[in-house]
Amino acid sequence: MITRNEGFLYRLFAGLIIGLGMIIPGVSGGVIAIMLGLYHQVVAVIAHPLENFWHNVRFILPLAVGGIASVLLFSNVIEYLLINYPFFIMYLFIGLLLGSLPAVIDIANKKGFDQRYLVPFFITLILTLLPVIFEKNGVYPDLDFSQNISFGLIIISGFLLAIGTVVPGISSSFLLMMFGTYHTLLNAVAKLNLAVLIPVGIVFLVFVLIISRITHYLFQQYYGWTYYGLLGVLIGSVIVVFPGFPQNFVQGFSGILLFICGVIITLNLREN
Repeated sequence: MITRNEGFLYRLFAGLIIGLGMIIPGVSGGVIAIMLGLYHQVVAVIAHPLENFWHNVRFILPLAVGGIASVLLFSNVIEYLLINYPFFIMYLFIGLLLGSLPAVIDIANKKGFDQRYLVPFFITLILTLLPVIFEKNGVYPDLDFSQNISFGLIIISGFLLAIGTVVPGISSSFLLMMFGTYHTLLNAVAKLNLAVLIPVGIVFLVFVLIISRITHYLFQQYYGWTYYGLLGVLIGSVIVVFPGFPQNFVQGFSGILLFICGVIITLNLREN
């Protein structure tokens, strides 16, 4: 397991990084938490918040403050970049995803490797690729969504945010893109639209409590099986978010440079 100083300032900084990962499509806040050595503690606290309550509060508070601050600070920036430079940003996102693979593989094999783990790996890989298989208009999701959100989409959005927050390897932002609510929520955060944020936040909190308990149990009882299932999602996400090949030299050079930067950033999150 990755070990680091887990003081208040470290957890505050970790919250900033995890929060940024939550709003970047293709990046998993859960994977970042794993690489920062905090994931299992966070899930355990959320799954059983009343056990050692004040200790849990002191542990989770700087993470929550950092995460919320990061989302509020960077939402406008991410929205602008995704609308105006989607091709380049997606190459950066792919680099971030691939750079996280070695850390996740190391942790997945912490308790040993079993060839049977490849079964959940390929199942989740295929399930992740289904949107690509059935997509008729290209792989890259449309960013120009309506700013209205129905009650049903509020429920779905809160659920998807909880999945991407608790389950490592799954990007909640990309899931929201697939269901057409990512841009709406990103805009709501940037504009502090409480009419959207409050109901989605309530649904999110309810599902986080439920999903964290399930995830905590799976990691305790089926560690390798669960991690290899998540690896399938992580690798499949690289294919799903691929925006296509560059159209000219400048685009290709810039895309490759951003890809390399993404790989370096996530590789350096690991402790040497």
